[in-house]
Amino acid sequence: MKKSGAFKRIFAGVALTCAVGLAALFGGCSSSGRDGVNGKDLNIYDLYEAAKVESGNPDLTMDEFLKQYLSYSPADLETITSLKACINKSLMASVSVISRIKKRTTNGWVVSRSAGSGIIIDIDRENGDMIVLTNCHVVYSPDEDVIGDGYSDDISLWFYGSECGNYKVNNKNAIAAELIAASITYDAALLKVTGSEKVKASKAEKMNWCEREENYIGETVYAIGNANGETMSATVGYITKDLEQITVNAGTEEKPDNRSHPAVRTSAPINPGNSGGGLFNADGELVGLVSASSKKYSDRGYAITAASTKRIVNKMLSAYSGENTRGVSILNHGIEFTVTDSYSTGLNAQGLAEIREEVTVSDVEFNSGAAGKLKIGDVIKRIKVIRNNVVVDEVEVVREHNIADIMLSVMPNDRVEFTVKGKYGESAVQVTFTKNEFKTAD
Repeated sequence: MKKSGAFKRIFAGVALTCAVGLAALFGGCSSSGRDGVNGKDLNIYDLYEAAKVESGNPDLTMDEFLKQYLSYSPADLETITSLKACINKSLMASVSVISRIKKRTTNGWVVSRSAGSGIIIDIDRENGDMIVLTNCHVVYSPDEDVIGDGYSDDISLWFYGSECGNYKVNNKNAIAAELIAASITYDAALLKVTGSEKVKASKAEKMNWCEREENYIGETVYAIGNANGETMSATVGYITKDLEQITVNAGTEEKPDNRSHPAVRTSAPINPGNSGGGLFNADGELVGLVSASSKKYSDRGYAITAASTKRIVNKMLSAYSGENTRGVSILNHGIEFTVTDSYSTGLNAQGLAEIREEVTVSDVEFNSGAAGKLKIGDVIKRIKVIRNNVVVDEVEVVREHNIADIMLSVMPNDRVEFTVKGKYGESAVQVTFTKNEFKTAD
């Protein structure tokens, strides 16, 4: 038998599939039959036994097998087991979501169910309180026959392991949640659980945000969610495009309502029901809010970037004071930007290819707070948001999306400091935006 990469590739597939399936690293992984193979279990020991037979060495040890035939080092195995640990940790920060909305029919009304996913962004286990992030489209219907405003007032959550095999009919472990904030524009919604005994008794954890503004092609990522409404599962893939604008129809086929989002593209399989779940990196940090899959390409899934989602969530939470909110207050800054140069800096110290964009002011509305301060042709280098003399957000502008993302943080009467490069070098320009310069994005 050849000591080839073929066995290594087989092993990698088995190990990752086992990790995703939450089996032990050397445990069995069953085929679902979706790829045409039904019912056969395959594990690392099958490959090990095959290697002993084909090599003619019945005394071949497992360590020798891993080293000689698969070329796997202890570091390789540590990477795989670390990924498995991260996936399991993220499961504890995820929930299945079922929302119900009443719709009119010729005979009265019926209840329409929507299956989705959610991510725990805050938990107070002592008091049984919890805040969950999901997609707006999981808890909202644009259909004209909906009774009410289209938002669900009947939402249930399940922790991983509590679905009882069939949560569609068994509500024993369901946790009632209230919709406290939602935005169709940003496809985000917040659910609140208060005083739940199930939360108090749980081992649930809150997730961790990825603090980086940029993502990189080739990063290992995994999606956690209630795929196809069949309870919690995980899929593994890569970031295949670090950033792109996707357009999603938030309306109906008869009355489309197209909305654009900055998204990460991934090869991790995304299915109906994954919506509202997390896309995590290999460190277990949230890099995106899973929102869509491609109807044309089976290997393309999308997650709204954490850089924009986190800022929207913070704005929603700051606006919530016990009354449910709809929409988000967004700064209408009146400044237009354009990319005047784009290039690669090559590989950074971590061996990652980076893109740099030169972002320039192309227009400023005459009645904007920035009028007379920012000038056409100014190159934006850095932006700070200052509230009560404290810097609450700051980015170095290396890509155009950095500007749109940080502007989501701005509140009325905040000072925004732009570091610009103009004809005479770099300078700092501060602009205070008043309440009149904000609008509500539904």
